[in-house]
Parts: sequence; C-alpha cells; structure tokens
Amino acid sequence: MTNRAAELHATDWLGVFYLTGGGASLLAELLNTPGASGTVLEASVPYANDALSGLLGRAPEQACSAVTARQMAMAAFQRAQTLGEGRLFGFGCTASLATNRVKKGVHRAHWAIQTAADTFTFSATYDADRDSEEQLLLEQIWHTLRHCLITQNEPVDDALLEIHARANPEWRPLLQPEPYRYCMGISDGRLLLPGSFNPVHDGHREMLHIAEQRTGLSGAFELAVSNADKPSLDFLTIEERLQHIEDEPVWLTNTPTFEEKAMLFPGATFVVGVDTLARIGELRFYRNHVDLLDKAMHTFEQQDSHFLVFGRKVGDHFTTLQDLDIPQALLRRSSGVPEAVYRNDTSSTAIRNQP
Repeated sequence: MTNRAAELHATDWLGVFYLTGGGASLLAELLNTPGASGTVLEASVPYANDALSGLLGRAPEQACSAVTARQMAMAAFQRAQTLGEGRLFGFGCTASLATNRVKKGVHRAHWAIQTAADTFTFSATYDADRDSEEQLLLEQIWHTLRHCLITQNEPVDDALLEIHARANPEWRPLLQPEPYRYCMGISDGRLLLPGSFNPVHDGHREMLHIAEQRTGLSGAFELAVSNADKPSLDFLTIEERLQHIEDEPVWLTNTPTFEEKAMLFPGATFVVGVDTLARIGELRFYRNHVDLLDKAMHTFEQQDSHFLVFGRKVGDHFTTLQDLDIPQALLRRSSGVPEAVYRNDTSSTAIRNQP
C-alpha cells in the first residue's frame, strides 16, 4: 500500500489506464492499494502490435511517440465515458525502455492524461538498466498524476517535457455523444469541406476556392473530432490542426458520418473527393445492411444535402464521379468537377511520410 495511490483513490476521479512497453508497475501499485475500485474503471496492457492497433483503430505511425500516447489516453477517456459517470480521465503510456536486446534510438517514454477539459502529454528519456528506468518512469508518472488530478498546482519536474492544452468551454461538448458543432470564424455552414487535415495542404484550399466559384457560396473547412473507428482528436491535436488553417473558417464537429453531418448542417453542400463519395455509397460502410444504406440516402434527401465531387488519382488512374458505381439516390445529389478544372495529386499521407 502506498500513500500516493491512496491519495488518488480518495479523490472523485474515475479512469481507464492503457500502458504498453513500460510503466505496468503503476497498475500493480494502484490495484494493490485498498480503494482501487473507486478509481480504476479498467486497465489494459496492449503489448502486441495487433492489440495496440485494435485499441487505436489502426497501426500507429510510430508506436512510441507523444501522438500515440495521446491517442491511447483519448481511447481510455472514451472508454471511461462508457463505464462511469462524474469526473473521468483516460491515461495512456507508451515506452521504449532497456531490454534484453539491442534497441535502436533513445530509451524514452511518452504518457498522456485526457480529461473532459484538458490534454496533458509528458515525455522523458532514460539511460540505465531496465529496473532503474522502470522505477524512474513510475516516479515520474505519479508526479504527473498528482500534478494533473490531485494537487493541480504542483510544478512539473524539469526532466520532463510537458505539453498542455486546455479546451475553451465551447470545445468541451465535442467529446460528448450528442451531435455538436462550433465554428472558428464566420460561416453559415452551407458549403463545407470535411477532412482530417493532417496536414492541410494547397489541394484542400484549391478545392474550397473552386467550390465557392461554382456554387456562389462562402465555404469553410469541417474538422470532425470524432471518428467511427479511431479515438477522437484530443485538444492538443485540434489546436495543432487549427494553427495551419487560420486563414479559413473551420467548423469543429463530433459527427463522423455524413448522415450525421447532413442532420447537423441542413441544406449544406459537402465538398468531397471521389474516394470519399464512393465510401458514402458503399454497403460495407453500413455494416452490409441495405436498410442502413437506404436510411442514409433518405436522410440526404430529407436534409437537402448535396455533394460537389472532385476527382482523385486512385492507383494509376485519375478517377472522377463518372467512374463510380453508386446508388442512384446518391448520384442524383452529386455533381462532379472536371479534371480540366481541378487536378491536384497532393496527399496528406504522402506529406506525413516525407523524411
């Protein structure tokens, strides 16, 4: 039994813990101290690659990174929302510590704490044997748990890199299940370019500009914080994405599907790539239930939704709206932009993968 675990158990915080690569002694300390059921809703160690990929919805670009720690913490927070009520948090830790084989790169750990109002990320490096690194990591984790959840004013150790983002009150409903939208800038929500914008690039801006010319409407980006298969974006990630699109209005939403977007933005025209429209009309994205696909098509008609479709290079072929085999109900609500008007093969994925 430890005083620090008992101190956390005495608060009204409830949380879920996900750890991989190191820091698992935290769980032993938490669970071996009486009162653990008042703090720990669930704990898991997704060590295998498939386990971590399953938790995050896909394989992370780098298993041990601050971004992955934040994604783990958000997954933990969202799991906590399904298991408890009150003051909830999610904790995620990914570490690459000394082991019985030669390791590439610096020994390091990244961990994050997600609450309804804050995203905290911490990073540290190590150069010792495994036991020593584990013990130091444990001490540092407890130091930051006290800093974020218990005392909330204790200074952070100089050996740690801390990045903290506090959501303004208008952002906080984005992590709740009820549909929600909030605009950064001025927009009537009638012309929207949805995307993850990781990162935003000139192709996105060109699409929005052409869409404005063709429709006569004033456009905006739409950044969906929620994703059907992955953890929601944390507040720090939202800040990072917005920093690169300050020149355009941006709607923040928590609606991952276009059916939900249609209800949130009645009468809107959505600016989409041809690959996105193909997914909107594909049965497998509705759990292979024809009635769910038909329901979405009915929603688009009921909400008077329209789709302005831009071609994209798919494999070796530049694909346009004319190449798609989609439901007629969706095709009737779609219009294509010719390749002669727009072609930009820039990809956010390719930009991220650049050395």
